[in-house]
Amino acid sequence: MPLRLSSPTPPTETRAPQRLQSRAYTELRRLIVTGEFPPGSFLSERQLALHLGMSKTPVHVALERLESEGFVTISAQQGIVVRGLSVDDIVDHYELREAVESWVVRKLAGNLNPQQREQLQVNLQQQQRALENRDLIQLMHLDEQMHFLLCSYLNNREITSTMERLRDKIHQVILRVTHHDRNRPAESTAEHVQIIQAVIQGEPERAAQLMTEHLEAGKRRILNPERFT
Repeated sequence: MPLRLSSPTPPTETRAPQRLQSRAYTELRRLIVTGEFPPGSFLSERQLALHLGMSKTPVHVALERLESEGFVTISAQQGIVVRGLSVDDIVDHYELREAVESWVVRKLAGNLNPQQREQLQVNLQQQQRALENRDLIQLMHLDEQMHFLLCSYLNNREITSTMERLRDKIHQVILRVTHHDRNRPAESTAEHVQIIQAVIQGEPERAAQLMTEHLEAGKRRILNPERFT
């Protein structure tokens, strides 16, 4: 009698838990990154499960993943705490971005195609409109988008991967800078205009210097907030 291979596990038995874990992870990460769960918040698996409409198991798996990425701390003493950016985190973040993004604009200066120039100019126009409408959420989104657009134009997979990995940290940093200095969004938008002008006009050293100064200004707002209050 020929051997019968066992049939594969029905997809619903394996995929359903994975989908729940993915949904729990995505939603919890969003709540942390957007500041709805601010640094220092205490989280409860039971309450999170109720909020998400699922059991504690996928929430537990999601929290373990978030801990490995540095978004929460889980300990027997304190429980689950949303982790803020430390001074070292902030310095490391900005040092990496200054190295990468100043090099990017230096390479791009004078080498954009018409479509890329148009994309950046439209982004700047949208930033100005969001600033005039005091839509800080949209402005933060456009801020991130501008930096990602510049990095994407080089078609360097390592740079793109690095920026993707930093995406949520970039959002957290922009959110924190805006919280510390309400004048910063207008200043930042003006700096964006200068950076893009230098790139479009083919001024590599000026573009790199402006990008470095732009990122340094954001870092100072976080590390020395009392200077800007």
